[in-house]
Amino acid sequence: SRREEIRNLRLETASRDNQLNTLRAQMNPHFMFNALNGIRGLVDEDPDKAKRAITQLSAILRNAMATVRRDVVPLGEEIDIVKAYLELEHMRYEDRLRHTFDVPAELEREQVPPMLLQTLVENAVRHGIAPLVGGGDLHILARRTATGLQLVVRNSGHFTPGRARGSGIGLENTRRRLAMIYGGQ
Repeated sequence: SRREEIRNLRLETASRDNQLNTLRAQMNPHFMFNALNGIRGLVDEDPDKAKRAITQLSAILRNAMATVRRDVVPLGEEIDIVKAYLELEHMRYEDRLRHTFDVPAELEREQVPPMLLQTLVENAVRHGIAPLVGGGDLHILARRTATGLQLVVRNSGHFTPGRARGSGIGLENTRRRLAMIYGGQ
């Protein structure tokens, strides 16, 4: 009975690990699709910017691929990837994309799932700011609360239910990853 219980726990853990790996594998193509779409927009408009953007994307991917192999990464590393991504998007949106970070230095060592914040920022840019003619503001905040670490991504766009572009896979995978890693926490 005890051996069977241990065996079942191992199977449960392996299943959970496989599910997390599948979700992580889906995050990289989602990021690539969004980044390449942004660069595509620059090719005709400004070929030199497009070349710089490809170089920036290469650096982002190198960093992202190194962190995605881990279950968690320091928040500071995740912030670095987000900043590089925003630099890439700034080439495309220029002054239409404004962003601020409010992340206390003491939280930079807190552990978070890789590409978690990145996914939220991508969605905020793509669905919140990109549709606005005058662009918009993006605010990224991290703070410690009584129950743990809170990450907030706000944008000045307006959400209308049923009118969002895209499949929603990024946010759905983020929710699933958080539920699997932290349960109801």
